[in-house]
Amino acid sequence: MNRVLLLLLGLCLAQANIRQDRPVPVYDQGKDYVYRYEGDIKSGIPQTSDRFSGMKIQADVRLQFHTDQDVLMRLEKISLKTLLGELDSPEEKKMQMMKTSSEEVVPDQMYKDAFMQDHLDMAKDWWMKWWQNKESSEEIQDTDSEETPWKSDKNSEKSFSQEVPEQDMREFRKHLEKVIRFRYEEGDVKDIEARKDEPQWSVNFKRGILHLIKLTMDPRKSELLDRDDDVTPNTSYNKFANERIYRVMEDDVTGRCETLYNIRDNQVQKNIREIIKTKDYRNCEERSEHAQAIQSGFMPDEQGDKPKELLESSVQTRAYVIMDKNSHDKFMVKSVESRGQHVFQPYSDKGGEVITFAKQSLKLLESADWTEQLSEPEPSERKGGLMFVFDTREQNRDLTWNRYMRMSDAQKHDVTQMRTEKIQALCQDIAVDLNDGISGESTRKFMELVEELRNLHQDQLETIIMEEITSPEEHTDWRHKNARKVLLDAVSLVGKKEALKVIQQLMEDDKVTDDECAQMLTGISLSIQPCPESVKNMLEIVKSPRSQSSRQVRQAAWLSLGTMVHGLLSERREGQLEKHLPENKETAMELRRLYSQELMTCMEDAQSDEEKLMCLKAMGNAGLEDTVDRLQELITGKESDTTPLEFRVEAIRALWRVAEKLPHKILNILFPVFNNPERDPEERTAAFDVVMASNPPLSVLEMIAQSTQRETSNQVGQYVYTCLKKLSESELPKDMRMKTDCKIALRLAKPFNKGIQYSQSRRFQAMDRDMQMGAALDINTVADKSSVWPRFASAKLGLHAMGYHMDVFETGVRVEGLQAMIDSLLGKDMDEKKGIFDYLKKKSQQRHHADGSWNSRKSLHDIEMEKIQQKLPVETRRHSEPRGHMYMKWFGNEIRFDQLNKDDMQQLIDQGRWPITDKEEELRHGMDTHVTKATKLVEASRQIPTQLGLPITLEMNSALLMTSDVNTKLKVTPGIFREDRHNQKVKGVDCEVKGQQEIALQLVGKMSVDCHVIQSGVALNAMMNTQFPLSGKMSLDLENKKHKMTIETPEKERELFVWRSEPFVFTEETRSRLNADGVEREDKVFKKLSIQGKKTQKWPNMFHTSYGREELGIEFALDTRMVSRMNNEQTSPFHPLTGPTELRLSCKPGLHVPWEIDLELQQTEDTVRHLSPMERLVFTEEKERRNEKPMEIYVLAKHSQHPRTMKIKLNTYEEVTQEDIDSEDARIPGRFRHGKAKDMEPGVSMETDDKMKQWLNQILRRTIAIQLERSPVPNKESQDFKMCVTTELEYPAVPEWRLLQDRRVKTNIDVKWGRDCSGNDKRIKITAKWQKSDEQRHQEKMEELQEQHPSSQEDTSEEFIRKDKTTIYSACVQDRLQGLMETPACRKAVEQRSLLQQMDIDVEYHNIPTWMKEMSSALKQYVYHIFFDRLTVEDIDVHNDDNKMRMRCTIDRDQKEMNVTMVTPEENIKINRISIEKPKIRLDFSKILKTRLPMKTDWSVAFPMRFPSTKMTMREQYMDMMMNDKFIPHCKYQPNDRIRTFDGVEFPYQVGPCDHILAKDASPEHRFMVLINKPDMENNKKIVKVFLEGKKIEMSMNNKQQSQQSSDEEDNQMQITIDGRQVSLPHLIVHKIYKDEEDAGSPMMFTMQRIGKKVKVECDRLGVTVETDGHSADVKISNAYRGKMAGLCGNFDGEHHSEYEGPSREVYSSPFDFGLSYRIPSQECHEQGKSLSVMRNVRITQLNEFNKKETCFSKMPVAQCPEGFMVSRSETRHLEFHCLPSELDITKKYTELHKTKPLDMMATKRTDRIEEVEAELECEME
Repeated sequence: MNRVLLLLLGLCLAQANIRQDRPVPVYDQGKDYVYRYEGDIKSGIPQTSDRFSGMKIQADVRLQFHTDQDVLMRLEKISLKTLLGELDSPEEKKMQMMKTSSEEVVPDQMYKDAFMQDHLDMAKDWWMKWWQNKESSEEIQDTDSEETPWKSDKNSEKSFSQEVPEQDMREFRKHLEKVIRFRYEEGDVKDIEARKDEPQWSVNFKRGILHLIKLTMDPRKSELLDRDDDVTPNTSYNKFANERIYRVMEDDVTGRCETLYNIRDNQVQKNIREIIKTKDYRNCEERSEHAQAIQSGFMPDEQGDKPKELLESSVQTRAYVIMDKNSHDKFMVKSVESRGQHVFQPYSDKGGEVITFAKQSLKLLESADWTEQLSEPEPSERKGGLMFVFDTREQNRDLTWNRYMRMSDAQKHDVTQMRTEKIQALCQDIAVDLNDGISGESTRKFMELVEELRNLHQDQLETIIMEEITSPEEHTDWRHKNARKVLLDAVSLVGKKEALKVIQQLMEDDKVTDDECAQMLTGISLSIQPCPESVKNMLEIVKSPRSQSSRQVRQAAWLSLGTMVHGLLSERREGQLEKHLPENKETAMELRRLYSQELMTCMEDAQSDEEKLMCLKAMGNAGLEDTVDRLQELITGKESDTTPLEFRVEAIRALWRVAEKLPHKILNILFPVFNNPERDPEERTAAFDVVMASNPPLSVLEMIAQSTQRETSNQVGQYVYTCLKKLSESELPKDMRMKTDCKIALRLAKPFNKGIQYSQSRRFQAMDRDMQMGAALDINTVADKSSVWPRFASAKLGLHAMGYHMDVFETGVRVEGLQAMIDSLLGKDMDEKKGIFDYLKKKSQQRHHADGSWNSRKSLHDIEMEKIQQKLPVETRRHSEPRGHMYMKWFGNEIRFDQLNKDDMQQLIDQGRWPITDKEEELRHGMDTHVTKATKLVEASRQIPTQLGLPITLEMNSALLMTSDVNTKLKVTPGIFREDRHNQKVKGVDCEVKGQQEIALQLVGKMSVDCHVIQSGVALNAMMNTQFPLSGKMSLDLENKKHKMTIETPEKERELFVWRSEPFVFTEETRSRLNADGVEREDKVFKKLSIQGKKTQKWPNMFHTSYGREELGIEFALDTRMVSRMNNEQTSPFHPLTGPTELRLSCKPGLHVPWEIDLELQQTEDTVRHLSPMERLVFTEEKERRNEKPMEIYVLAKHSQHPRTMKIKLNTYEEVTQEDIDSEDARIPGRFRHGKAKDMEPGVSMETDDKMKQWLNQILRRTIAIQLERSPVPNKESQDFKMCVTTELEYPAVPEWRLLQDRRVKTNIDVKWGRDCSGNDKRIKITAKWQKSDEQRHQEKMEELQEQHPSSQEDTSEEFIRKDKTTIYSACVQDRLQGLMETPACRKAVEQRSLLQQMDIDVEYHNIPTWMKEMSSALKQYVYHIFFDRLTVEDIDVHNDDNKMRMRCTIDRDQKEMNVTMVTPEENIKINRISIEKPKIRLDFSKILKTRLPMKTDWSVAFPMRFPSTKMTMREQYMDMMMNDKFIPHCKYQPNDRIRTFDGVEFPYQVGPCDHILAKDASPEHRFMVLINKPDMENNKKIVKVFLEGKKIEMSMNNKQQSQQSSDEEDNQMQITIDGRQVSLPHLIVHKIYKDEEDAGSPMMFTMQRIGKKVKVECDRLGVTVETDGHSADVKISNAYRGKMAGLCGNFDGEHHSEYEGPSREVYSSPFDFGLSYRIPSQECHEQGKSLSVMRNVRITQLNEFNKKETCFSKMPVAQCPEGFMVSRSETRHLEFHCLPSELDITKKYTELHKTKPLDMMATKRTDRIEEVEAELECEME
């Protein structure tokens, strides 16, 4: 027995040794290895739906090893299937079994990962059903339920698998079965060779298979990433260990990326090694991708990180390898499985991720010696390594075109004819839709038309287009015109060089108009992918005779050339959707030099200003580095002095595209321009913009910010500051780095907040971080110092979507010299012009008077004005010559600019003529305007490879169709631009418009995978359609003030606005068929399943509301349908990828629809014919005093049986009453009351105080009464409806200036409606009163006590003790005691004390409707929710008045926070500390209105909330706040001989007996002038002279002695004369001065009024007010005088550095010299034998260092004695001189000129020397 056991043991040991010695199967030469390959792709939105689409590829892979490293591969038994359907998840089946009721509630987690769990399990075949007996064009569509996408005769199937027919697989299988050769070295695949005729897509698919056997078995032979440092060799890898982990940089089909390996030995099977490798696509040295677009965009870096990938990928591969332990380099792959995900997440992670799942497996079937040798790929071509190579669109078309070129002539003709018929059909269908109504099919057909044209061969394209496009004169039928226009629009979007050649041929044959040429060139330049040949063709077009003969074509050609050059030669930024450089760098450099020279030659050869501007803009589009030096010459070189400002600015802006390429060079060119205060602000701001476009580092931003500390120009300072602040508050991802840097830089900047009238940069933005979408609108303005209207303004729209930032659209306008007309039309009512009609009428009258021979006797005003001008010539501040242009940019490329015709603009300004009388005549008879446009707004695609070797494409396409048909008739009586209406007013305007406007936009987004036969994926189809029907008449009877408008109602339902979007999964199969003529034809079989989003929300949110069916007879309806992103959040923002969405606004006939609606408006006036002349005069004056403006509006909806009527009466009037102080004081604590006799205004006399109280206590009550009556609504009401609204506003009639004041502002609103206006039905009465709060009165009382008893503070109670002993109030009192009434302290004190910090609102209501109660309750609850943390509610044992509500709002002194107290019948509520400085409004209308629409709003208000003030109106407060207290510019000459100019500069200057020009309108109109002098230097009495409206007004103090005065009011008052005649002004009575003093009906020129000791002269027509009390003078003007003023009050140009501008526009550095320059020489104002000095430049003649005679002029004028007088008093000054050779003509000219006037041009000259000179202040006769 033991022997048997030993024998058995020996046999076992022998068998074991035999097994150990058996060779392990590994890859070896001379053997075949056959694998079974399976690969499938599925795409869907798993968080939303289990529906998917995809494809499945199966094949046998034969690897034949000729040597250990040389391998041949061939695919056999290839099959391809399409997949489309819905997954049945185990969770769904479980929930169906648990169903217990008809209403099923499914938790979200039960659906979680259902898609991902089932679709990856390929062990079971889910695709057992065959799609049979279906037409090729049939589409799988959703039915009523998502669970049953379609029904068949047998069973309802949720998914299907359809194998591609054999005849469609021939081409596919033909290429895939071709043999390839590669080298396989230790698991590395390299040196792939294939046949030359094998297409790239086939090689890529085989790369995907070879990717599975790519294994880095020994990391020491690759780029290892696990080293601890760069020197120490890696020792962590041990090839004998059972498990190893390492990271390497590995090549595969998707790129060269980091790969993590986990290798371990199988514990069950010997010699089996399990390898798991995971790709990290965030760390790639090279990633295979392809992007193209007709737009330009880039992925912004956020905080310096790499941009987030639009498509995020992850791949993991698991392989089982048989290893030979004796030789570690020998192995064989037994099986491999690879799984990957490609996620597109454009929004947040709360639904809407589009995911493509990819899986492929390779399983060994057999290995044996090869019996048949595979043929080598001959002729072969090296294809490189495993990395995916993309097929370009051109390469795919070349293959198609090669097949076309191999056809016979007859076949070519048949194919071309077939294509022609299809294109004709598409054009005709779109043309019909443009006429009958645009639909979703129209936009789809247009996209198909563009694609058809792109697929044509050059010969086909030329043949078809040249046949279809004929001259526009040959088309008379509307159908052919529309079809022709659509085809032209489509050709411009083809984006091929062949299309450009066709356009060139059309231009040569004169088959298109100039406008069509310009549009086509612009379109092709934006859509084409430029190549050297296409750019050369565009250059030929630029130089063609057609371009040279047409300005419009030439401009479009040059701009298009610049755009294409930029697309050809620009480098591509990270993630940017732009074109690549040419592969050969030398070729790129040569092309760059060539086109740079062409652009510079254009500039040199330009004959007109418009051509120069065109060339500069073309340079800006091109953005070539070689043009920088030429542009620099225009900006800062020798040519800059002679180059007009407009061209210098354009040259600066032309550098913006080069700025990021050459940041240091651009900084060196433009920073000196920006930093030079002598440069024009427009130049400096443009230089700043371009420097910011270079993405400057923090150091440059800090340098710019520090420059604002010494900035002398308010225009530049505010522009820079607002731009830095804008960027520091930006929410766009592209500005994240700049945002941080600008916040730091702003710490060094000087704050500029000068107002909206200065240059600035503002941004309006909205960024949704959850949706990862946002937009920003940047508005930049560069102000003009001669007008409140900017010289330059631009608006740029930026969009951030899907990870990209795009500067979509920019438009701007630059206008110079047109401010006079703009100010007249939009500014203060300076010339009684209220519109363009009055402006042109006035100019026509002026021209008639200038040309006529009429003459009149000169007035005293005219005589003295001429004398003053002779004695002291003041240079007229004329506008520059009119010029300007408007431009448009599309994605950074300037596509169009229109320059204003300088001659026409000059004629319009000077004469009121505009040469378009032919258009006016055409409008009289009717002008038809028909506009159609078809284009693409978006077309972009991005591709990355999957591990299967199939590209996954993310693409966006669009089509926009627009049509407008308008017939317009316009008749103006008399004509607008007629030459013969010199004294006629426009009496009437009749207008009739009939038209239809329609816009349709379709957006199609796809994420798809293409295998050359099948395309599958997820798509989103969005469609927007809007209609705007316009039909009606309008008649304006300006003479009788009666206007009428008639609107026609729709006869059928119209969809005014429709938005629909639908996500779906789809498959598209390409099938090749032979037609009857034997020509191969490709058909597309498209199938889809709609994604309903039931995993997110079982039923979509639906909303419907309508109004007007009975009330108006026209029903407006709003319908919405959407699927929310998260379940149970029905009002969350819509998400287009969760399910179908729809928004529909429609209009249709309602009940008793009227055929038209008449609306009449008439300003009613009471008749005065029956009154006597005296009664008429009294009536007219009373009406003017009440300012009564009655108006009636009558609406009639015409219907034969049920007409609807509505009558509205509106009346506004004013009345002045005395405020009842006693009744109001009853509610004020006694110690806080003001206004009593014992409280006298500090700093004024008792007499003045009494008179001022009587005048200032007047209140103005403005009443607005509205009465509405309408007929009853049919079938709903039986009585007429009436409503009466009365609003009374009470506020001080005169602005307060007192320190002791306690005024109020009231508002009463009384609303009654229902059966009548008696108040017995429904009524709401609101009373609001603004007054001082108790705390405010308490603070004021403390200030007054402190001022009255400064030494008794220790005896005062603590509540009256203030920490700050010197208050603004006490400072103002001290100033007033010194005779200074309007110092800064007083202005601030009055402003504080005039602010009303408390608002009390009382609301009383009766019988209000239920809906109003519900809305008020919802609003109250929402307020509780918003201010929950600051809310206090008392609702226990509260018994307040019924039907009443009270509210009190109190703000603090700084107007930053507000406290609110509310009293309702049931509750007492308090809300504390509500911010009003920059209030943030949060409203949720869905809660307030109780709707299910997502109607949330959350935005910050740019300006603070303000309470009323008794000093100025609310409008004046806000305007002052926006314009930095410059809404009403004023100049003050104070009693202490200090002058405060219009721009806020104060300086000391003492006038003498000679008149000085205080303020003068120095424009060509010379509308007014104010003089001032001081006859006696011993006192402060002054004489003020005003020249206004042809009158001379002189105001001075009465010089009678006190002892000779009586007690009459006129004693010691102002003495006033008009044209030498003394005028007596009663106290507080407004005295009107008429043009004809004997006719009160003549036009009023100005008014005069005496208020205490002050006299005010006011001219509303000219916007001028002058006030004086004999000691001071105050001049107030409108902003229309900006830059047009001269005198001691400054030039009012908004700048401080040029404030001391003299009469000849010379700028002084000393206020004393400045004051002397405006002194008017006169014999009456100096002693006998003495003379006044004049301001002149000092002239010195000397020899220079070369012994040449030169003449030097001082750069600044100084006081000099006239000829014949010598100096009696002088001062020493140090002056800079500029020297010129004496023999020059210009020197002789300056020598003569300096004798008569200062040389203002010397101020900007260089300084050659500095000398001491004597300023000759007093002169006496020699």
